[in-house]
Amino acid sequence: MMKGHPFDWVATSIVIVAVGIWLFTSFGKIEYEHLTEATVTDKTHNDEGYYVTLNDDQLVHVEDTNMWMLLEQGQTYDITYEWYGTVTPYVTEVNQAHDEDQVSGGH
Repeated sequence: MMKGHPFDWVATSIVIVAVGIWLFTSFGKIEYEHLTEATVTDKTHNDEGYYVTLNDDQLVHVEDTNMWMLLEQGQTYDITYEWYGTVTPYVTEVNQAHDEDQVSGGH
């Protein structure tokens, strides 16, 4: 004797797979963006960390306080940041705009 209609099992399986795919693409995938000539329009800090606003619309967390102190409001930088799921985007790399020498390394 069957405990459920086969349609119920198929529908449940489809829902479980769809939810799994949604969770993986929403929370398991690291997204990143590289901005060239991004202007630091605001710098803030609170109990949760240090933040900069880029181009008046993107709030980004700066995990390294030394990096945050070096960023100057009104200046332009090439900035790479990444995020996943609902995590606030955080800076992974900063270079001065139009600078051929990378901050992180030699020649």
